[in-house]
Amino acid sequence: MTAQNANIGLIGGSTSTDWGSDTDMVTTDGVTYTLNNVVLENPAEGEEVDAGVKFRQDDVWTNNWGGTGFPAGTASPGGANIPIVNGTYNVTFNLTTLQYSFINVGFDDISLVGTGVDVALLTADGITYTADNVALPAGNVAFMINDAAVGWGSSAFPTGTAVSGTSIPALANSYNITFNKDTKAYSFNYVTISLIGDGIVDWNTDTNLTTTDGVNYMLSNFTFPGGEVKFRLNHEWAPGWGSLDFPSGTGSTAVDAPNIPVTAGAWDVFFTRTTGEYGFATPNIAAVASINAGSISVYPNPSATAWTFNAGNNIINSIQVIDVTGKVVYTTAINATTATVNATGLSAGMYFARLTSANATQTIRVVKN
Repeated sequence: MTAQNANIGLIGGSTSTDWGSDTDMVTTDGVTYTLNNVVLENPAEGEEVDAGVKFRQDDVWTNNWGGTGFPAGTASPGGANIPIVNGTYNVTFNLTTLQYSFINVGFDDISLVGTGVDVALLTADGITYTADNVALPAGNVAFMINDAAVGWGSSAFPTGTAVSGTSIPALANSYNITFNKDTKAYSFNYVTISLIGDGIVDWNTDTNLTTTDGVNYMLSNFTFPGGEVKFRLNHEWAPGWGSLDFPSGTGSTAVDAPNIPVTAGAWDVFFTRTTGEYGFATPNIAAVASINAGSISVYPNPSATAWTFNAGNNIINSIQVIDVTGKVVYTTAINATTATVNATGLSAGMYFARLTSANATQTIRVVKN
């Protein structure tokens, strides 16, 4: 380690030196720090030593990082002790992103591979392997065990049971991936987007949004007490999205991004993961059900002239277009499965199209450019 790089060490009651001294990690760039073949073991019952580990800088507590995830997670300054499962590990810590991982050297190595894909999965027990927030292109992938010549997969996606010599036809998106080494069951789940803050519950409690496509997320008719919030991914701060804009804006993932000031009241919340765009709109209290999830599509979106809506097998009775202040700027009666809305008279920006079918409704975020 060169002199200009920060000195990062691993310390904790689950190390051989307890909380008394650090085990220095190694780096070549001052960003990624590693420690190989380190034995970690929790204190025996009755020992008056706090279990877990932390990363810290220069052997002092001025700068230290902990977390709640294991075998991987994103640390926070002054965070909780990282919980440990007894074993021998290769440890990695990124000083820029604060992401860390503990790879047990006694367990099988399992990775997901494909064209442009090579992702190592992590495990705490040698059976269930996971990788979170993995951006996959469309194409075939397979699970590889200990770099064997043949991978494991099946024709089923997003869940299935893998067999040797078969690949999985993945769709492009970001996923939380799970693979069971014993049963060979696997799943590709959309990443979780949540809201957190004293403006919704508190800064310790996440409220999850729902999604049908892994890109657009929604929270329907939720009553906010008022205050500050942020969006975040997989209940972690890498990334979190914030902004000073309300009721709509584009969230920044910068570490020092401001919190979003939410006015007290009931809101429908919309968030686009790929762009960070969000909106809070007045909910349709009269609606008692949702049109079949994922059955409505809109194109083109964004559009400078018009949006065309396709509701599949559902009959669209009416469409309202609502601006970010909750004002209805367009309404029309429809009796068809498809409809086109003229957007030329609208100002550029974000809107919400509320489609009604019988006593059901669905709201879609649309953009006029």
